[in-house]
Amino acid sequence: MKLLKKSLALLLAMVLTLGAFSSLKAEAKEITIKTPKITSVKLIKNDAGIKVAVGKTKDAEGYEVYVSYEAADNSLYQDDKDVYANYKEILSYKHMTDIEQSGSKKRTVSIKLDDFIKAGMTNKNLKTLPAGKYTVTVRSYNKKKYGTTVWSEYSKEKSTTVALEKTGKGYKSSYDFSKAKKGDIITFGAYEQDGNLANGQEPIEWVVLSKTKSQLFVVSKFALDAVPYNDKNTGDTWETCTLRKWLNEKFYNAAFNKDEKALIKTTTVENFDNPKYKTPGGNDTKDKVFLLSQLEMIDSDLGFSEEYETYDVNRRCAPTNYAVARGAYAYTGTDEEYKTKSGEGACDWWLRSPGSYADFAASVLNYGYVHSFGFYVLDDSNGVRPALIINLK
Repeated sequence: MKLLKKSLALLLAMVLTLGAFSSLKAEAKEITIKTPKITSVKLIKNDAGIKVAVGKTKDAEGYEVYVSYEAADNSLYQDDKDVYANYKEILSYKHMTDIEQSGSKKRTVSIKLDDFIKAGMTNKNLKTLPAGKYTVTVRSYNKKKYGTTVWSEYSKEKSTTVALEKTGKGYKSSYDFSKAKKGDIITFGAYEQDGNLANGQEPIEWVVLSKTKSQLFVVSKFALDAVPYNDKNTGDTWETCTLRKWLNEKFYNAAFNKDEKALIKTTTVENFDNPKYKTPGGNDTKDKVFLLSQLEMIDSDLGFSEEYETYDVNRRCAPTNYAVARGAYAYTGTDEEYKTKSGEGACDWWLRSPGSYADFAASVLNYGYVHSFGFYVLDDSNGVRPALIINLK
């Protein structure tokens, strides 16, 4: 009898041991769900986001979509900005979805422009995705069935591209400025301004500063971009600064077509020393496009106050939506002394004159003062107002 009891106890122990081993083996078995397949990656209308289609995946409760952005190497925008860059920068972004498997053959996930803005991948002032390559990868997950979140392996990557805006297309092939007069606003050339890259460049508005029988002297009504005066603090003058090169190459080729370029005069630009701090202005230059100087900012014949430190509304300038997206600061308060004649928030904008030191450049402040002391040349929040002379004959 004792032997029988011992045998039964041993048998029971063996059963319990085998059961526990089986249970541990079952718990140790890894739960896996199938990796999804991306069937298509398309741009939403007007480049306002990305739509990802995923094939039906067994056991998937939903999908997690990852998007990486590789900025376009745009020949126009050659500085280190968040919107465009001449280097390739990868920005990772995770977008979680709650798509249920309800039997349809494929799943779609729309990642809209607002999602990219919230993730810091683009600026709120842009109305379309910036140009570049968008690469998507997906993995599925299921929590309901297993009580804990189980992930699949990542899918193969799939990409789509937002095309670059073609540059140098200009605005029109012929112009008649015979009736234009000092103080008028004319249109000439084209440049991105509203931040909507899908609808192309907008005509540039220019303020006529003076007119003779043979030429118009104009400056852009708005600050069209935000570009540092120089890319190094090496004490460059207007002659050698990178902003001059940018204006006469990148901007010039982007804003004007062949017919418009033929109307732009090569101007001898005088580069005076800083009147207050005596900082050298450097050699005179010959430019197609240039910036205004401190002395021009106190020239009443051009429509400006003769005093540097005065709230001159004629000196105030608002940045375009695109310039703000590129980093230009625009006043957003209610004080009228920081607004343009048309009620827009003004910005600081560069002059070509030197500032208080060799690595500072003069500017106009958003309330209309001429800032002789200037800003550090690496500052990228000042607006750029191109100036040029249009030949009438």
